[in-house]
Amino acid sequence: MKKWVSVLMILMLLCVSTAWGEEKKTMFDEEWYRQALRDSVMSVGNNARLKKVIERAQSGEVITLATIGGSITEGAGASSYKECWASRFHIRFRTEYGAANGSNVCFVNAGVGGTPSPFGYMRYQREVVNRVPAADTDGLPDVVVIEFSVNDWEEPTKHRCFESMVKEILDAPNEPAVILLFAVFRNGFNLQNDLRRIGKNYDLMMVSIKDGFYGHFGKELKKEGFFSDEYHPTSLGHRIMTDCLMQAVTEAAEAETDAAPDLDVKPVYGTDFMGLKTIFGDTETEEFTVDRGGFPGSDSGSYHNQPVGWVCGKNFYHNVKDPMDPLTVRGIFRKCLVAWKATNSASFGAAEILIDGRVVKTVKGGKDKWGQSEVVLVLDEKEAAEHTLEIRVTEEGKAFTVTAIGLQ
Repeated sequence: MKKWVSVLMILMLLCVSTAWGEEKKTMFDEEWYRQALRDSVMSVGNNARLKKVIERAQSGEVITLATIGGSITEGAGASSYKECWASRFHIRFRTEYGAANGSNVCFVNAGVGGTPSPFGYMRYQREVVNRVPAADTDGLPDVVVIEFSVNDWEEPTKHRCFESMVKEILDAPNEPAVILLFAVFRNGFNLQNDLRRIGKNYDLMMVSIKDGFYGHFGKELKKEGFFSDEYHPTSLGHRIMTDCLMQAVTEAAEAETDAAPDLDVKPVYGTDFMGLKTIFGDTETEEFTVDRGGFPGSDSGSYHNQPVGWVCGKNFYHNVKDPMDPLTVRGIFRKCLVAWKATNSASFGAAEILIDGRVVKTVKGGKDKWGQSEVVLVLDEKEAAEHTLEIRVTEEGKAFTVTAIGLQ
């Protein structure tokens, strides 16, 4: 009996010593995974601005990371908000480069599901810049990650709003670093081939989940492991996206510092939307005259999410009992974008959008809508002039919500 007890103890000690001597390897330790991370770095870009931000963070200065994009940036598919790529990226960045346990690295996330970059650009000032914490004394984000590569299919400005937003952020006086993140759908779709031209033009860091991992689906990694549905990553997929971003940031941080980037370059698609001004339901402006007409209230059922809260909660709402008078905006402008609530609710009807008395667009929800903000381009001129925008509901007894109006 004593002999068997001794043998059993020896075996247990061997097992324990093996466990102590060898850490259990996971997918994240395997060479194919490390290579996939390297492959996801489409471009490190000019690292001068990013390295300066890292140095400031390491010295204890308060800096702000910002993320803006669609539902993937919002956190869709992750089991909790803390597990989405944007939140994970903030945690990883502040842990790696922050001081005082990373408390000096602030975070703003402006991800909103089902929306394209024109709507992101319309929201940028209010939902990114205006939300930079007071502790960051210049009031501007220092690193901005932009993720719209799966949201911009057939967006009306043909990438001009995307490029205008990129250039406007780059031109900010605090010289922020801009990173383009290209997500991917389950079927392999994204617009990285279009948008990478913008990144190349301004020598930006670009990270492609498709380049890094799509070739590994069905092999080392099941699609079901990465995707929660046809469009959104699982918590694992979000973690992989963060790993890809941190791979690019690490490569940039470890490389020799580049000379300051030359941003005085010819646009790829156009930057003619730069300086876009957005009118929300509570905007006070002397530049434009706003008559709410039959849109006196705010739609309390506007879209809500965790990173932003009520998205454009102050809007222009026509209730079924409101008069049929149009919402009218007058002023000098050359571009006009209208964001409206696309819903499948039978209580919402159609609306006509007029420029200078002429109907240029009619919009209406439908069964495939779920309350997201869609954007239409109703004026696209080269020269600014006096114009009148009108939005009028065409069906009595029906509601309609204008989320925001962008003018340039």
